[in-house]
Amino acid sequence: MAARKGQLTETTPLLPTHSKHRGKRVFAAVAAVLAAGSLFSYLLLAYCNYSIADTSSKRLSSAAVGRYLHITDLHVDPNYMEGATTYSQCHRRPPHVLPPDYDSAKDGHAHTGRFGIPLAKCDSPIALINATSEHLKHEWAHKLDFVIWTGDSGRHDGDPEQPRTFDQIIQGNDIASAALRSAFKKIPVVPNIGNNDVSPHNELAAPGHKRARKTFRALERSWRPLVPKDQVPTFHYGGYFAKDVVDYDGRKGGITALSLNTIYWYRANAKVGGCRAKDSPGLAQLAWIRYQMRRARMRNRDIILLGHVLPNRDNYRPSCYHGYARTVTQTVPPPALNSSDSSEELVNVHAQLFGHSNVDVWAFVGQEAKWINSHDALLIATENVTDKRLWWEREVDEESGRFGKLIRDVWSTDVTMHAAINQPDERAWEDMEDDPQVHFTESADHIVPVVNATVKQSLPSDFVESLLKEFERVLVQNPPNPRLGVTTISPSIIPKYVPSFRIFHYLRSQPAQGERWWHLPVGTLLDYDVYWANIHKLNTKAQIDVRSFFTRLYRFSDEYKIDDLSINSYLKWAERLLSSKALRKRFRSLTYLGTQ
Repeated sequence: MAARKGQLTETTPLLPTHSKHRGKRVFAAVAAVLAAGSLFSYLLLAYCNYSIADTSSKRLSSAAVGRYLHITDLHVDPNYMEGATTYSQCHRRPPHVLPPDYDSAKDGHAHTGRFGIPLAKCDSPIALINATSEHLKHEWAHKLDFVIWTGDSGRHDGDPEQPRTFDQIIQGNDIASAALRSAFKKIPVVPNIGNNDVSPHNELAAPGHKRARKTFRALERSWRPLVPKDQVPTFHYGGYFAKDVVDYDGRKGGITALSLNTIYWYRANAKVGGCRAKDSPGLAQLAWIRYQMRRARMRNRDIILLGHVLPNRDNYRPSCYHGYARTVTQTVPPPALNSSDSSEELVNVHAQLFGHSNVDVWAFVGQEAKWINSHDALLIATENVTDKRLWWEREVDEESGRFGKLIRDVWSTDVTMHAAINQPDERAWEDMEDDPQVHFTESADHIVPVVNATVKQSLPSDFVESLLKEFERVLVQNPPNPRLGVTTISPSIIPKYVPSFRIFHYLRSQPAQGERWWHLPVGTLLDYDVYWANIHKLNTKAQIDVRSFFTRLYRFSDEYKIDDLSINSYLKWAERLLSSKALRKRFRSLTYLGTQ
């Protein structure tokens, strides 16, 4: 029986599954597949009895509400093989050599279907990427204002028999970029660099180093034309850039997205240090953020920050974490002013969006008082005691010194970058885990987490417990933290747990006085929906309607009875969460998309 439009069949042509297919053959295959059709929609529904309420749909249908997609961690693997063992990272079918003590009966090779396998260490097959692209094209392209894509499109390097190469990382970005550009031809897409988009993963030398230049230029070509032309020199320099994504309805201004290179702040990157040294690439990026925030004030625009690795004390070097928290949660004077008068308005950072951990969660970001008032080695106080800016903040505001030169030569120009800074000899690489460890078992029909194992488990709930402790620390702080923001981690396409993405709803225009949300500033986040794909079920179907490949798991406001996603609403909700055992249990379950 012939497949109808919007359906995928077992014979639908897919991209080549071996790394030898590259260059023009890869791009031709991408185009052919994306034109064919697609699939998607997962989770172990036998274990998750969620009913999705739709009580808030009407309240988000207002013309004042805009929407955008956050998609992350595609981890494209052209070498994925249906029917392969998970031990081989889904690269080889049995029989193949296994360790003597390995229980092949529990390997789960019978479950590695077309669209991947949940709760395993395999990456995303091409079929899953095609299905995602087609679903987004048919269901969301006409409903969204823009798309945020927070990196990690290259596959993991976990198979010693097929070590990952730099060319394969770029190939993964080629495929992911083609898939998203095919789905969203008329709206802005903002890409981002992840720790698996560099080689070796986590390792990225300072700007000017030949490997850094090679990486940034190759990614920019792979994503082209998603990085604006006037931002190409900045991206070639440091791997970050700015992009206007939407103009507000009925008023001047809009939203500018800042795509950050979080690898320069990441503890696992042994190629660079913290953010104290004057030539630190991490400090330079903080200065660039401040420069962009000042430009945003001048242009009456608000900010969305997007990056790969979530900012917290575990992920970032301490000086970089506190520098980030200070930079995005403080008063920034407009370019016309050289004063840091505290009466100046704070630039509106309406969202901080990250990926990397594959979970569905949010967290606070902020500084302790001792960091807010500290002026040590790098954070040198000015002789003017009324000026609370740090030395590098003054350089940005006054366009003087090292950062003034970067503004003139790189950040504010559209010509080819010149005057690169070289990095000393390379240092040893420090390996770290990307995300919490999951222990699971498999049977003929199901894949479930191990909960009664005889060996000691390090369950993902430990990750949630650390978040709850952080919430408690924020709420009991006395005096209250004067600088506080909210960061969100969106779940991933790679089926670490289950393929998922988020749709955010935000205030695009000002409602009339007395209407819902009229008291909130334009740009404020209002709500988000989480969508998932039940690949466990989809893998058994010969034909799939791509329009229903992803279905909605829950809406944040319905699930947690919250009015909007402002900082005050988050604080109130965190207080409720800490006081309710049932709510904490639900929060933990949804963090892992119902798999725990």
